[in-house]
Amino acid sequence: MARSHSCIKLDVGKVGMTSLDMPGPGPGQALVRTRLSTICGSDIHIVDDIPEVPAGTPLGHEAVGEVVDAGEGVTSFRQGDRVVAACIFGCGLCARCQDGHVQLCERYGSPMNLLFGAQGEYFLVPNAELNMAKVPDELADEAVLFASDIMSTAFGAVEAADLRYGDSLAIFAQGPVGLCVTAAARARGAGLIVAVESLPARVAMAKRLGADLVLAPEDAVATILGLTGGKGVDVAVEALGKQATLESAARVTRLGGVVSSVGVYSLHPTVALPTDGTFIHRRLVTTLCPAGSDRLRRLMDVVRYGKIDLTPLFTHSMTLADTPAAYDLFRERRDGVIKIALRP
Repeated sequence: MARSHSCIKLDVGKVGMTSLDMPGPGPGQALVRTRLSTICGSDIHIVDDIPEVPAGTPLGHEAVGEVVDAGEGVTSFRQGDRVVAACIFGCGLCARCQDGHVQLCERYGSPMNLLFGAQGEYFLVPNAELNMAKVPDELADEAVLFASDIMSTAFGAVEAADLRYGDSLAIFAQGPVGLCVTAAARARGAGLIVAVESLPARVAMAKRLGADLVLAPEDAVATILGLTGGKGVDVAVEALGKQATLESAARVTRLGGVVSSVGVYSLHPTVALPTDGTFIHRRLVTTLCPAGSDRLRRLMDVVRYGKIDLTPLFTHSMTLADTPAAYDLFRERRDGVIKIALRP
């Protein structure tokens, strides 16, 4: 039995470190030693806004690690393999999993089909054959970590919107997910890419990852409409989870265009769309992070063959033991933080 120094949810809005006994892996499971982890905006929602996740739950769902042990039925991995785990796991047998939507698994169900415990020295991966993949030897941990969540979510946003070569795109908010959408749009062959952001560090990162123009939120709608001759962009992505940004995304989308939302609206009991004629014959799509081992392998190949580099998103580095302090830094958006590399 391994002993893991792990970050857990203490109460609403509070996290702390504790020592946990890690059982050996059961059938289908893999026990993984963490090499690199990070904090996601979803972790903040879990701690602050999702009562279904009780106090005492180990936190963290983005990680690269090494296989320590594997349970019965796990044949694709052996001790010492370097792996990345999907942030959402599925059973592989239900209708949704068989339809290719592992993230919508009917057996486990949200939010408890989220990987937990990756902000600790060890974590268990359920149904490992489906829910993790080996990391190619030539790729660094930092290069592939985001395939576990925000890279997949971002690519999912542009895929669900059916973004075509040369399409114009506006992305509202350049947090970690929004920045990955910017990079994904460039990799997918978008034409004009307009990012909307006010924090200087994120403005600079958006330009670095492929935005042609970065606008302040207060000027964004009028400027985007002006750039497009009043028609609007082909696709607008809402990546913050706020009423105001959803409305703005709708207002700048052309007739027949797509509003693609990957925001988490947990603080809002309802959200609304404009009724002033700016949402006639537009399509609204929402996407939950696509998951599964094949998805992980495909995303890592995008990195492997030089189509995208998300390592600049790591602006800070801390130890796993300092994870509670990292939560404060990330929550408060201090010191230009975008993503924090957490290492043992």
